[in-house]
Amino acid sequence: MYRKRTAENVFALVALQWVTRGLSVVTKVVLARFLLPDDFGTFALAVGLIGFMATFGNFGLDYAVVQKGPKAGPADYDVAMSLRLAISAVLFGVTFVIAFPWASIFQNPGVTVTTQVLAFIYLATPWSFVPSTRLTAELRYRALAIPNLLGQVVSFCLSIALALMGLGIWALVIPLVLSQIAVSIAFGFIHPWKFRISFRWATARPLLSFARHLVAVSVLGFLITNIDNFTIGYLMGSAALGFYAVAYGFGFLPVSLFSSPASSALFPTLVKIQGDQDRLRKGYLESFGYLAALAIPAGVGLAVVAPEAVHVFLGSLWQPVALPLVVLSFYGLARAIEEFSSSLFSAVGTPKKIAQLNFLVLLGSIPLLYPLTVWYGILGTAVAMTVPMIVGLAWSIVLVSRVLDTPTASVFSRMKCPLIAAGAMGVAVILLKFILYSFLPDRLSIPWLPVSVSQLTIGLALSIPCGILLYVATLRVLDESAFVGMRQLMFGIADRRPT
Repeated sequence: MYRKRTAENVFALVALQWVTRGLSVVTKVVLARFLLPDDFGTFALAVGLIGFMATFGNFGLDYAVVQKGPKAGPADYDVAMSLRLAISAVLFGVTFVIAFPWASIFQNPGVTVTTQVLAFIYLATPWSFVPSTRLTAELRYRALAIPNLLGQVVSFCLSIALALMGLGIWALVIPLVLSQIAVSIAFGFIHPWKFRISFRWATARPLLSFARHLVAVSVLGFLITNIDNFTIGYLMGSAALGFYAVAYGFGFLPVSLFSSPASSALFPTLVKIQGDQDRLRKGYLESFGYLAALAIPAGVGLAVVAPEAVHVFLGSLWQPVALPLVVLSFYGLARAIEEFSSSLFSAVGTPKKIAQLNFLVLLGSIPLLYPLTVWYGILGTAVAMTVPMIVGLAWSIVLVSRVLDTPTASVFSRMKCPLIAAGAMGVAVILLKFILYSFLPDRLSIPWLPVSVSQLTIGLALSIPCGILLYVATLRVLDESAFVGMRQLMFGIADRRPT
């Protein structure tokens, strides 16, 4: 039963992420045509402070409640919700004040008011806590999808409208706040709930005890994803940060499209079977193999078509994004696989291992960031973040093997065939582009139409379908079980065999 429910949940979340990320990518492409890199850079600095403070807002309480399983009762939700409200109110006030010195660090006054407006997100997010946590515990991921999709649609429509009105950076800020309010309202309609204020220490203590490790995880995870932004913003200014932020957003797609939804869907199922080591091992490794079969070609494919994608979708202004995106595609690939292990560590009650992984990656990035950024600009920053993440991926495989009590080679073997198939795809696409560009003119006129297309546009149009077909065919030959599992995830075909 859990295997079927997990497959359905993963499909629902992956489908949601594909829709929401599709809207997000379209939004970013459109905004790039109306906004300047400096707008994206200022927004990234403001979101950076909001994100850091937000790591304390949730406090890992949702995972702590879900991890209790059937033992979680109304008192747990009352206490957790009360804590969320209290923490969020404090964060709003603190952020409003420290926005001033935060902006002065980067010598960008625009960061102040941008951060203060974004701080209203703290007051909106707690109201979705109880319904979203209950739906997660009940494995009702399709119901979870509706408010999140609504929020993305609201953000998409507002962003485009405000950009067309010429409101600049506010086309990024206002939609983010209002979409979060829309999400909280939608959760209230989908899963009505009541609570009473309660701070009973006997109930709060076990929740906080579990959550404290997740807070450390969140803080370290935040630093991993933002220390590069702060380094660029401080050393090179908001315009350079704007280029990097756009590159990072696209490079992060393997995580947001595959790893995050799959990990979220898998977590409650692993909680339910954590007492059965054989089922836990089989369930996790099978899911891990499917994740690798999706995330690895996404990362490799994005890397090989990055120059064409930037030219076609973003335009000539954003050409500095191309090379960093090539590197950050591998960062996203490594992080997608490394982050997937968090579902296992949280489910078995060892979230401390996630913090250890994040600390390892952060420790590796810090000594590389300053010199590489000074020497090579945002490309150097991308390298400084990617190399430690690959090391962290290797160590996560070791930790997973220990938790599952299985050889490290058996975990890595789930990645082997997707890596080979994706590598073959990458080489083939590079050769295809080399052949095309050797005889195609810079621009090709379309017969009977007064328009022409660039060779990069043709290269992108041919590379994507050819790469996908080659990868799928190669994977089917090398590992048919991974191919079938990937197909099930993509099309929602749940395996009905008993578990």
